[in-house]
Amino acid sequence: MNIKRLRIFHEVFVTGSITRAAERSFVSQPAASKMLANFEAEIGYKLFVRHNGKLLPTDEAHFLHDEVYSILQGLSHLEDSLKAARNNKGGRLRICSIFGPAYRFLPELIADYMKRNPGVQVSLHHAGCSVIRQGVASGQYQIGLVDKSESSLSHESVSMDLPCFCAVPLDHPAAQLDEVTLADAGTSPWITLDSENATTRELRRAYDDAGITFNRIIEVHTTVHAMSFVNLGMGLTLVDALNCRYFSDAFNFPNIRLLPFRPRIMEPLEIITSNVRPLSGMARDFYDGLILELDKILGGEQAPKA
Repeated sequence: MNIKRLRIFHEVFVTGSITRAAERSFVSQPAASKMLANFEAEIGYKLFVRHNGKLLPTDEAHFLHDEVYSILQGLSHLEDSLKAARNNKGGRLRICSIFGPAYRFLPELIADYMKRNPGVQVSLHHAGCSVIRQGVASGQYQIGLVDKSESSLSHESVSMDLPCFCAVPLDHPAAQLDEVTLADAGTSPWITLDSENATTRELRRAYDDAGITFNRIIEVHTTVHAMSFVNLGMGLTLVDALNCRYFSDAFNFPNIRLLPFRPRIMEPLEIITSNVRPLSGMARDFYDGLILELDKILGGEQAPKA
């Protein structure tokens, strides 16, 4: 597989233009056109159709691009590692995480680590769990943070359960309490993550066990989106300890109070590494600090007063 052809394909996919792709790849326009044509001939199908002067990706191109982008990204990481080794630098730390830890927790941890290890280069990406698991297994990422799931033959993992607090609008009667129980929440509307999320399943099960109607009105992709709806007075949501930790200084939600919730519901978090590629000394050092910091949070994190 010709890497130059893959790069041209990626650039045309992004820009919709052979001319722009050639400029970004530092080749002539005829050379870029020829590379793309040769790539299409090699794989046996068209990747782009022309419409109103722009090249639009076909369905096949959309399917192929994710794989091609991963290859190019991995090659870039390899080039950086070779340069770092030549310059006697500390190497590259590659992390991918679901949204919650990537918002504030990991940036603060990484910033502190880089102050102590100035030669280190870091890439921090945000993705869904399946992409993260695949990336760690393939070596694209050294460390991944995902929702806890079934065990895998491709990963070493440490699992942690983050306690959840209840985000309540200030005009809700429960906002005056020291903690929120299921009876206090009652049939109040809820904003939750998707139905298969572990915390959503636990909350629904708690309602079923108590014989109370579970009134979910909005489904969202992240806890931050859920808190936005709570701040607008739309209902309640559960917030894990990591998001609670940064609530006061990271989120502008003046109409929310965070309170302990009973029954106790946990947000599962799994830290994964490859079980066939041992962590470098640098990555192991960061990983140990990551686990230690999460242990501290689990050891005594309290919901901030909002």
